[in-house]
Amino acid sequence: MGKTGTPRPKSDRTVRMIRPPEIDGTSVINITANGRTTCYSVREITCEIGRGFAVHKLGMGTLYHVRVGEPADCSCECLGYLRHGHSRHVLGLLALVQAGRM
Repeated sequence: MGKTGTPRPKSDRTVRMIRPPEIDGTSVINITANGRTTCYSVREITCEIGRGFAVHKLGMGTLYHVRVGEPADCSCECLGYLRHGHSRHVLGLLALVQAGRM
């Protein structure tokens, strides 16, 4: 809920693979949320639980380590996840993994 006591509207989110992982294993995705699109380079990394990814925000130098798998195993280093327990990075990568794109 917002500060006024009214629920916040759900934002439309989309994730799109711009460049699939090729020989070097790096892919490029974009995530659109609240009308804003952000591009990321993504590389799978070793992870003992679920699947791990190094997600680098293009143009800003921000690097997040993201883990996807069972709901209890998902995590992200971004502020959204640390504050609220969910992130666009986890949701986007989880959707791509479930669709067989990663």
